[in-house]
Amino acid sequence: MRTTVSWLLLAFALAGCADTGNKPDATVTRASDGYEVTLYATRGLMVHDPVSLIFNRSYELESRIQVPSIEGRIDASEASVYEVSEFDKAAEKKPPPTSPVDLGLREQHEKDRRPRITGELVFSGNTLTVNVQAVGQSSASPYPFNGTYRLKRRK
Repeated sequence: MRTTVSWLLLAFALAGCADTGNKPDATVTRASDGYEVTLYATRGLMVHDPVSLIFNRSYELESRIQVPSIEGRIDASEASVYEVSEFDKAAEKKPPPTSPVDLGLREQHEKDRRPRITGELVFSGNTLTVNVQAVGQSSASPYPFNGTYRLKRRK
């Protein structure tokens, strides 16, 4: 009986990890001070959420990167990154907070959504290769949007 339950839990855990990851296309939009490149991903909800584990719940995430050019190699120090999830989009529709505690939490959340990055972004024709590190207080880690993307221009 225990092994059957264990196998079922393992099957649910593996099924809950399906269909997540970075999407192959990125959009490019002309901005007043260069370009905004938007990368898209699907992420699974945390495994401590059993309902999401069973029903394979996930959420959409975007990384918006401001760059001065979409040609050649761009050093990450010239880029600005802003991450937006579907939860952030829903929160933006609500009235802004007014209490000092809420304002402090929002300020910290905004800071967390703008990671400092090092590395490079390489534009070649209609392809973008992202190879950067997110730099924290005491360490650096690979940026979750690293990879190669097809560029789609948005007007």
